Amino acid sequence: MKKCYDFDQYVDRKHSHAEKWNNMVSAGAKENDYSILSMSIADMEFRCADEILNALEEPIKNGVIGYDCPSEEFFSSFIKWQKEKNGWDIKKEWIVPVPGVVPGIANTVLTNTEKNDAVIINSPVYPPFFDVINMNSRTLVENVLIEREKDYIIDFDDFEKKIKENNVKVAILCSPHNPVGRVWTKDELERYGKICLDNNVLIISDEIHSDLILKGYTHTPIATISEKLLQNTVTLTAPSKTFNIAGLAQSVAIIPNKQIRERFINGLIGHGICHMASFAVVGFIAAYTYGKEWFEQCMKYIESNIDFAIDFIEKEIPKVKVKRPQATFLLWLDLSSIDMEHEQLDQYLINEGKLLLNSGITYGNSADKFFRMNIACNREMLTDALNRLKNAIDKLN
Repeated sequence: MKKCYDFDQYVDRKHSHAEKWNNMVSAGAKENDYSILSMSIADMEFRCADEILNALEEPIKNGVIGYDCPSEEFFSSFIKWQKEKNGWDIKKEWIVPVPGVVPGIANTVLTNTEKNDAVIINSPVYPPFFDVINMNSRTLVENVLIEREKDYIIDFDDFEKKIKENNVKVAILCSPHNPVGRVWTKDELERYGKICLDNNVLIISDEIHSDLILKGYTHTPIATISEKLLQNTVTLTAPSKTFNIAGLAQSVAIIPNKQIRERFINGLIGHGICHMASFAVVGFIAAYTYGKEWFEQCMKYIESNIDFAIDFIEKEIPKVKVKRPQATFLLWLDLSSIDMEHEQLDQYLINEGKLLLNSGITYGNSADKFFRMNIACNREMLTDALNRLKNAIDKLN
């Protein structure tokens, strides 16, 4: 008999160490005001699967929390999950544990480029992509996505042109894309990959949202398209988004190319990243081994939340435009119809509307009138957030 998980349950994180609820000042709030409803950082407001929580008790029961290393089960649980989800036969030796997808991206950039080398991204995109490039003295090259009525597409002509003009060395792909929610088709990925191969550009594919694919869409890991792309791609993923365990800080890099993998491992060693956290190893294994039922029920709840939110916005807040995402639990809201500067509007929503969203400008200058909303919460909280957004917009009329 299948266990039924309660996603309507409220979990109070306001007085924990949760960044979403306890770092509002850095996001623009006047103070850490708990009357502000945070729909920002991409973790869920759902209780984790009991199977994961129970497993995390084991290191404590053992009584010693020492240095850990990845066990055979660590690798086999992940390999099995990828085979079942994506049909990808991953070899154990390709897998390198890392304490986060972003550190993995940074390490790949540092070990495959020199100072001032160009790295290209498809913006608007996850803000740490900008930081990884700029903070490591690499040259940022932006390829801005083309917005269409129902989705976004890559401007491939511009992508190829900028790669050639700037002698780009690395391309960071967000697949599925955060924040616009695109699931890239196999044809799109083939074209992206061909341009990179033709110009000797290494691909870093951030696939942390790849389990969160919504109905009607299929994720294709870009490395699976051809042997050449397999050898030219560093894929990074994690159980963080899938099972709501981002706090464990455990990810993996999938690197079939031996030379690139050895550089990557040496880069980790050079930065003193040599051990794994006990809870991270245990949680990782439990998630991929026992978390499937929780995840599938969670996705049904998220799908329902997306339907509810889009219907509400279209009917009650017509000034706000939203496209139905193909993946993730994030909505990309277009507030360009509001006659207000982005920073002013951001402050208005936070301090007057009592609603904290992710500011679009951090995803690239092309998104200066957009906001990202996290809808991975119970329906009561989502309804409250949508009503706050409606009331704030209505007051501007």
